[in-house]
Amino acid sequence: MDREKSLTRFPVAREGLGLIVPALVLCLFFAWFRLPVLTAFSLALFLFFVYFFRNPGRSGVCGPDELISPADGKITSIETLEEGEFLKRRAKRISIFMSVSDVHVNRAPCEGLVLRVEHREGRFRMAFKEEVDRQNERNYVLYRRGEEQFLLVQIAGFLARRIICYVAKDDQLQKGEPFGMIAFGSRVDLYVPENYEPMVLVDQKVKSGLTVLARKGKK
Repeated sequence: MDREKSLTRFPVAREGLGLIVPALVLCLFFAWFRLPVLTAFSLALFLFFVYFFRNPGRSGVCGPDELISPADGKITSIETLEEGEFLKRRAKRISIFMSVSDVHVNRAPCEGLVLRVEHREGRFRMAFKEEVDRQNERNYVLYRRGEEQFLLVQIAGFLARRIICYVAKDDQLQKGEPFGMIAFGSRVDLYVPENYEPMVLVDQKVKSGLTVLARKGKK
């Protein structure tokens, strides 16, 4: 819970501090010596980094059988397929493409116990392409809530060359808790049991921690 509070309440992702703080220091330095062009440039960098690494507080209201979106972005596909490696059964996959302007912090769709985290190297093709879920660099987070299992896949894109994951095996996730981020545009896939009904449509814009992505139906 302490991890969840610290990650959720801080207004910017901690990975951005290494860029935000130096940009601010440079801005103040140039302003002190009255160098307007360099001051304006460093200020623009500072504002860009703050905007890009923003981590807005999200506290969407949803029911216990509803899953919230793990990422900001646009729904690119919703399909039922066989996931034979982690879930080892058929599941529904909801894919979200994150543009450079979206919030890049990823959040847990529901509470649960992390069973497995695995990072794999790969290529850096455009994240909206269908086949990149097996070709691009990616990170898998498998977790369980009761008898149900969910799989989150963070996929790097053409610009996104760094995937960050905050959780490890045996960590307890809370609904809406940040579990990682991907820098500079990317994709997140969420695999859910077949009895969950999608509450979104392809091309719909969604927000992490706010938009209800799927609802549990009858088995």
